[in-house]
Amino acid sequence: NCHWDSTNRTCSCAPNVCSDIVDASTCMGSKCPDDVTRNCHWDSKEHMCSCAPPPPQVCSDFKDSATCSSNRCPDDVTRNCHWDAVKCECSCAPTACADFTDSETCSSNRCPDDTTRSCHWDSTKYMCSCAPPPPTRCYDIKD
Repeated sequence: NCHWDSTNRTCSCAPNVCSDIVDASTCMGSKCPDDVTRNCHWDSKEHMCSCAPPPPQVCSDFKDSATCSSNRCPDDVTRNCHWDAVKCECSCAPTACADFTDSETCSSNRCPDDTTRSCHWDSTKYMCSCAPPPPTRCYDIKD
């Protein structure tokens, strides 16, 4: 798109911002004209070139533990992201039952941190747990 270059007081075709670029292939290979520390990316939802950071696609797109731990896996919303302290990155691989966010996914998995047990949905805490469920009948109590 043409735009007014106030410095040179002329109409210019050189992009001033990412949104001046009108095709996806040129967009993806360009630096943000107004912030050369970042790259332009094609926003397929808005059908335009943008300099705003693209939305996260996977847990590893979150770069700090607090942001990581407060988000669901962008590519699998049935699980929570968690911070992998060994790899120093955000991960979607479950490490505990609490990483599963819905009762169906929860109940169909073993405890990632103790595969001898199954995860179960704790409806009082509204979360997935590996702790044994509380007894519901007298014969559930074993001693």
